[in-house]
Amino acid sequence: MADEVTANDVMVAIKELRETVKTHGTESAEFKEKAEKMESDFAAQEAKNQELLQAQEAAKKEAGELMDRVKAMELDLVKASSNPGNVDYKTLPEYKALQKFYTQGTMSLDVDDIKALRTDVDTQGGYLTTPEMDNVILKEIVEVSPMRSFARVRTVSKKQLEMPKRTGIPTATYEGEADAGSDSESDYGLETLNAFRQTVTIPYTLDLLMDADFNLESEITGDVALAFAKGEGMNFVLGDSVKKPQGLLEGAGLQAGARETAGSGAISWKDLLLLTGDLKEGYNPMFGMNRTTLAQLRILEDTAGNPVWQAGMAPNAPNTIGGENYAVFQDMPSIAAGNFPVFYADLAMAYTIIDRTGVSIVRDEYAKKRQAIIEMTFHRYNGGQVVMPEAVKLLKVAA
Repeated sequence: MADEVTANDVMVAIKELRETVKTHGTESAEFKEKAEKMESDFAAQEAKNQELLQAQEAAKKEAGELMDRVKAMELDLVKASSNPGNVDYKTLPEYKALQKFYTQGTMSLDVDDIKALRTDVDTQGGYLTTPEMDNVILKEIVEVSPMRSFARVRTVSKKQLEMPKRTGIPTATYEGEADAGSDSESDYGLETLNAFRQTVTIPYTLDLLMDADFNLESEITGDVALAFAKGEGMNFVLGDSVKKPQGLLEGAGLQAGARETAGSGAISWKDLLLLTGDLKEGYNPMFGMNRTTLAQLRILEDTAGNPVWQAGMAPNAPNTIGGENYAVFQDMPSIAAGNFPVFYADLAMAYTIIDRTGVSIVRDEYAKKRQAIIEMTFHRYNGGQVVMPEAVKLLKVAA
């Protein structure tokens, strides 16, 4: 194109064409001449506009390719610096040149003139860094009374279990020669155990489910299992039988028949020794208490000044208190006037736990669908009860 046509040239041509139309009309030779000139100018200007657009697109593409090359170069530098024997990539001149390009937009500035990017100031680069998330969740310890480890556990298919129980044996008498012996018989009773529903409902949002860095439903299931264990362990020790298991300390007549300590507000070695004599021979008993009570008993001494608590010396031998095994039941009361901080029992004979088969899980996405809230509800049935009160003896702290 010999002469460059500008937008101003086009506007002048349009003005001249309008004046010609007013003076000579659209049929005059002068109008046709000016119309042809304006059309030519429009075509030339449009061609120039297309060239400009193509140049802009080419510049964008070149800039994108340049950024890709810069990123690839930086990645190569990072990889090179991580190999043994290479220097830190931040000390290389190439990296410093990249720093110039990113921060100043030019490759000609001196290093001393560049403002450093940093992570401890958000506006100077801190926004560009993100913390790393650990793949392990720290979890506090949850203390659970280990009744299941020692009591008898039965699995049932219904909510109720009936256990026949012998409450007496026949009486054997001595008779003289030719005398008739008296009649006698065994006595029986029935223990009825009920399974109660234990429930946990966990609501959570759909947003949390989608965006969490962990398997949320797996975490919920694990936490619910722990909640079930903690809840049942507490009730196997302290439950009052009202829509829940009967706790070991709530067995019929156990508190009324408890041995009371000789001293007020404390436990002595003699109290523990006398407690062991309150259980019939033939049972396999042990002491039970919480960890704070155990700490007190570990510093307890007998009348000869010997520690009551003894570490197991033989291989696989457990620690003992006065030669008797013990276990920690964290839900037991602590030592205080009027409390029952220690039991001495054969739990396998004294206490029975029933589990109804199966755990029910309900995942409800519809009840609160408008709030995008999902509810997971867990149900299980179990129960527990003192079935042999004579196999348990409680120690009560005197007021």
